[in-house]
Amino acid sequence: MSLFQLGIITDEVSQSLEEAIHFALQHDMKVLELRSIEGHTIQTWTDEQVESIKALIQQNGLSVCALSTPIFKCHLNKPEELQEHIAILHRSIEIAKRLGTSIIRGFSFWAEEVFEDALPAIVEQFNRILPVLEKENIIFALEFDPSVYASNANKVRMILDTVHSPNVMALYDPGNDLWDPFEEIPYPDGYEFLKEKICHIHLKDAVRTPDGVKGVAIGKGEVDYPGLLRRLIKDRYEGYLVVETHYRLQSELTEEQLKRPAGYAFSEGGLAASRECVESLKQLLEGIST
Repeated sequence: MSLFQLGIITDEVSQSLEEAIHFALQHDMKVLELRSIEGHTIQTWTDEQVESIKALIQQNGLSVCALSTPIFKCHLNKPEELQEHIAILHRSIEIAKRLGTSIIRGFSFWAEEVFEDALPAIVEQFNRILPVLEKENIIFALEFDPSVYASNANKVRMILDTVHSPNVMALYDPGNDLWDPFEEIPYPDGYEFLKEKICHIHLKDAVRTPDGVKGVAIGKGEVDYPGLLRRLIKDRYEGYLVVETHYRLQSELTEEQLKRPAGYAFSEGGLAASRECVESLKQLLEGIST
């Protein structure tokens, strides 16, 4: 029995939901996180597609833990893009409720100026969506990412402390810190910034090289996963640990694929890499439980 509730983002395995479900069942996972299926991202799914996805997941005894949406990966200063992303949020909430999850992952706008200067405008947009999040009992899981204003855990915490709502919480992805231009240490530093605010966790790993950051299997890179996993046990973390593989064995994901992961080209080669990733994670979990 696992120490944690494990899951995987399905398009890290395949664009076929059936193949991703088979993978999850093979690896004793109980939950799936959804981002793109059959080449279509969440916000483009029809009601019929949502019902089909729901039925297939339920038939296999699994559930949806979160929706990995691109919300607020857009320009902060372009009203038409903001309106488009507000619409994506509303559609994602409809889909989340149909699929039985309350967690929607999102971001903090493309980085274009100094974070501290942009912070008031970022907070204004989060305050704008709070009423619908509260009404629908949805948690916006704010993820740090090198392409957006909140490029690390410290900056996510600054947003959360200003917004100050239980409906906007932190998605902690320690692997993302390895791409952080400010070189935040994933653990313990990143974790310490967010520990009371974490509602969801993604797992990936990487190494920094002279040629850039290279994704590797969980536990084979620079994130101190043994230390983090022990700390999560100590702190009684009760949320999900979701594998977000984000590397391939025979190829390199492009910068654009890392920035906007989705679709068939992104998922190509994902099955083998995800298998390696999950097996490595399970070895880590066995090591800390003995």
